Amino acid sequence: MKVAVTVWENTVSTVCDFSSRLLVFNVMGDEVKNRSFMPFETRILPERVNQLEALGVEVLLCGAISRPLERMIRASGVKVIPCLRGSIEEVIGAYLDGSLSDARFILPGFGPGASRVRGRKRWRRGGASADCPTR
Repeated sequence: MKVAVTVWENTVSTVCDFSSRLLVFNVMGDEVKNRSFMPFETRILPERVNQLEALGVEVLLCGAISRPLERMIRASGVKVIPCLRGSIEEVIGAYLDGSLSDARFILPGFGPGASRVRGRKRWRRGGASADCPTR
């Protein structure tokens, strides 16, 4: 399975829509293979989706994500796991062992106890909005 993580320095990029790099890797069993960093610079949402499709990405791990981008990515068949934070290595490890719901991997304000809009936390900044599932 091919997985991508939005990257800023050595952490998950806080906002997927503004991320300029991806780490793409294959998961085989409980091992990560063939890691490569890729530019993810276009701000044109359909082009971002096309790039994920062209790379064969099946799962996207990211921080907050706008509704339009998330909808387009999901519609292309990619599973989106949003509202993540932490170092790339820790997030990948948590993905592999199924512990991404641990509070240390959830963006502040998006976890249990956060205000909800129909069961989801709404984020708004600069005209963009994103929903992150409560866990």
